[in-house]
Amino acid sequence: MSEISVKKNLTGETLEMFLGKLSKGLSLTAACGACGITPSRVDKLRKEKPKFNAQVLAAQARAEEAFIDKILESRDGKLALSFLQSRFPHWSPKTTTSDNSSAKSSISPELLSQLSSVPERIKIRN
Repeated sequence: MSEISVKKNLTGETLEMFLGKLSKGLSLTAACGACGITPSRVDKLRKEKPKFNAQVLAAQARAEEAFIDKILESRDGKLALSFLQSRFPHWSPKTTTSDNSSAKSSISPELLSQLSSVPERIKIRN
């Protein structure tokens, strides 16, 4: 397992491994643990290095996109939507703000409507 010095930036092989874990759908905490990095170090680097923050956001977006592709291919829309809501908070209809203004979402209402209208597939077990 790679280790990162507090004085060094997250670079090279460890950076690739970290971004790869995020792209597969691991949470920031899990990706940090897998790469031997503390979440607080990653938070600090994200604030200090806009390029690194952009790489993290892009990796997370790739993971979300891969999940959405699998969901659209599946026939169990309710299960898929439930997974997205638990993994990505902005998919949750419970996300609200305290001042009655609607929560901002990058998800189109059309896609949400499509996902919620997909019938649940029942698997018959022998």
